Amino acid sequence: MSEKVIEPLIEDRIYIGNVDFKATEDELKELFKELKVTDVEIPFKESTRGDTTYKRHLGFAFVQFESKDDADKALSEFNGKKFQRRNIFIKKAVPPPTEEEKKERIEAYKAKKDKIEQEKKLKIEQKKKKQEAKANGESTQPEGTPSKDTIFITNLDYKVNVKTLNSIFKDLKPKWIHVPSRKPYKSAGKFRKPFNKGIAFVKFSNEETQKKAVEEFNGKEINGREIIVDVAIDSRIPKGEEDEE
Repeated sequence: MSEKVIEPLIEDRIYIGNVDFKATEDELKELFKELKVTDVEIPFKESTRGDTTYKRHLGFAFVQFESKDDADKALSEFNGKKFQRRNIFIKKAVPPPTEEEKKERIEAYKAKKDKIEQEKKLKIEQKKKKQEAKANGESTQPEGTPSKDTIFITNLDYKVNVKTLNSIFKDLKPKWIHVPSRKPYKSAGKFRKPFNKGIAFVKFSNEETQKKAVEEFNGKEINGREIIVDVAIDSRIPKGEEDEE
């Protein structure tokens, strides 16, 4: 783990943040009139519109004093005070970055930006692969320990419920069936019964029956949709659910 770099301070110079954009250098000098100010700097950015050039203050400033004592007094007496329309915050200034430090900061910023872009692209690719797998009738289950008795059903018609699945799998005598549902929704002023999430879990008495269910029912059409049946992953199986009707 790298040690935190402590930047050197300029003991007789302060940095002021949250400065009103309309504040002037003379107004800042007036704020510290009881102290010995030698220089005030309010950084700005120039922009051009047509033939006119505008200067826009950046919201911070630097004030140089004759001594460390005056800078300390400014820090203790004015930090958090209201200056014009804003409460300013003050800290000791640090030396401006060297060309090498500027380069390092730019490179770090670019690296961070590239990382964010790569993560976005990866998420888009993963989402696209899942959609393609679903369209091709492939399983999109996560990695984990395969269950020894439970199946996972996807591409389920949204109106299918526990009663429907219990009827379909009745010959295999399921121990319980769980069909996760969406939250109730309001329509025409009334709460409507929610649809399912397009997935379901069915638990059987043993692994042999589980495998039989996968072989016999994967690709079976229910309400016009071919369901995808696969071995469930233990980490995703709801615990203590008994929705069987």
